[in-house]
Amino acid sequence: MDFNQQLLVTYECVNAIGISLDKQEMIEHFLRVFSKKTGAVVSAYWEKKDSYELFCGQGKKALLSKIKPKNIEDAWYTIINDDNSKSLFMKIGKGMMSFLFVQSDTSVELIESILHSLYTKLDNAIMSCDSHKKLLSLNQDLNKKIEEEVRKNREKDKHILQQSRQAQMGEMISMIAHQWRQPLSAISTVVAGLKLKEALGKYDLNTKEGQIEHKKNLGESLNKIEEYVRFLTTTIDDFRNFFKPDKKREEVYLVELVDKTLEIIGKALEVNKITVHVENQSKVKVNTYANEVMQVILNVLKNSEDVFKEKKIENAYIKIRIKSEEGYEKIEIEDNAGGIPEDIIDKIFEPYFSTKQEKNGTGLGLYMSKTIIEDHCGGTISASNTGKGALFSISLKGMENDCIINFLRSLSLN
Repeated sequence: MDFNQQLLVTYECVNAIGISLDKQEMIEHFLRVFSKKTGAVVSAYWEKKDSYELFCGQGKKALLSKIKPKNIEDAWYTIINDDNSKSLFMKIGKGMMSFLFVQSDTSVELIESILHSLYTKLDNAIMSCDSHKKLLSLNQDLNKKIEEEVRKNREKDKHILQQSRQAQMGEMISMIAHQWRQPLSAISTVVAGLKLKEALGKYDLNTKEGQIEHKKNLGESLNKIEEYVRFLTTTIDDFRNFFKPDKKREEVYLVELVDKTLEIIGKALEVNKITVHVENQSKVKVNTYANEVMQVILNVLKNSEDVFKEKKIENAYIKIRIKSEEGYEKIEIEDNAGGIPEDIIDKIFEPYFSTKQEKNGTGLGLYMSKTIIEDHCGGTISASNTGKGALFSISLKGMENDCIINFLRSLSLN
């Protein structure tokens, strides 16, 4: 091998190094090019563990045992002569590279010179592959940890949602009591009236006129009782449906959700002398989880009610506006309860943050409201102060907006 050949071999071997960050692929390619250009009968790379173990090799596999590293730990480069063959060993990376030649001493010296010139680049390439493998492993571990944390967070949110709903059950019982008090009292009054008239003998059942009047009064009283019972049954259905977990989205008008929520809490607000004004300017449906959005509306209204009762606000009112704005349907709930203190307004959506600790506040209502609107329903919820009180704004994507987007996508596909 002359000097020009040596340069050419060196150049081609340099190009063979670093073609890949996959260690096995890179070393196999280098051994293949180096063996072909230098005439090595067999070549291999060995990794040091308890002993040297074969990582990859090229050439006649039956001769691999002849170039397995043995008792050459002290030197970075070793040549072993055996009759007409020579074995070359070079420590590199964290392993050993070995070659078997049937060459003259001069040729082997030239090959040794080529290997010496490639040593630094080859060592760096192997170390880079090792580092890349570690980095991939770390990334995989990191991805697994992220997936695990996401799973834990989802489980935590489910647990918090359950806690939030359980915390609301006590409030719901109070609302049921408000809703039922009037019809139960009315039923009691109707029954008492019937008994009183019977006891006083108001109707002369011996005459046809008395029988007709008695029958008429009895029918009217029974109709009233039936109406009140129907109202009680409807109320039970409203509360039962409220606690049902939503299985699928449905297309609804936001004003419908507001009205259903007011059917649940309306009597409690009325008893506490809180006036509610609803203004609907929207004619667009949303595709959402109806019960969950109702839970959010209820949370906001209940918070306002609590503040009104705590501060004993006179002429208390809540204004609810439903409107369309830039492709979104919005519910704005505004009260005149004095607003949210500026030092905590940025914290009210955090889990377990509550200003009602003395009243067993859980600090979950607004956190779950944010989770429901933003994570479940793909909308936004925010809070701000007006001149007289707090303003909560809930935005959900309108159905018309979805239709326009789908139409534009269909045009682009065609």
